[in-house]
Amino acid sequence: MKNIQTSTPIFTFKPVSIENRPLIHRWLSQDYIQEWIHGEGLKNTLSGLDDFIEHFQQTQTIDRSLELTQHWLGYADNIPFVYLLTSNVFESEDSIYAKHKKAGNHTITLDIFIGEPDYLGKGFATPLIKTFLKTHFKDVSEVFIDPEQTNQRAIHVYQKAGFQLIDEFIAPWHPVPHYLMRLNQE
Repeated sequence: MKNIQTSTPIFTFKPVSIENRPLIHRWLSQDYIQEWIHGEGLKNTLSGLDDFIEHFQQTQTIDRSLELTQHWLGYADNIPFVYLLTSNVFESEDSIYAKHKKAGNHTITLDIFIGEPDYLGKGFATPLIKTFLKTHFKDVSEVFIDPEQTNQRAIHVYQKAGFQLIDEFIAPWHPVPHYLMRLNQE
């Protein structure tokens, strides 16, 4: 077990690169993560990861006007420990997110997977979310997150970070009940 400090570390974030791919694959193969992402959802995530890596290698830019999901690696005091995904929500799309998006707002979705087990239960998730959004998404008005209804630990963390429950739905990528939660950053 790593010696993980109990005080909140300094969080930094970088777009995922090809060198990070094996690490993310290892993280996503762990039982405590596969409980929440598997089947079509996992397949789509890994395919999206490859698409993002290819795009980022070519452009070296994060273009948030694209439908391409953005893949991020989060660090605690320069140690990678968390995988984050963000997607833009467009008013023209047919999704649960667009249905709840306020017109004219820049809106994203967020997914978070703490990949290093030694970082679980340390109380880092709430400050991590706040730091990530503050440093990379200041211009975003709304952030959606969509935990499974049975993932009470995640729901609690998201509520502590300021997300509010606004809807329930059955996800096409995993047909079980999910909550739709929104954080207003205005």
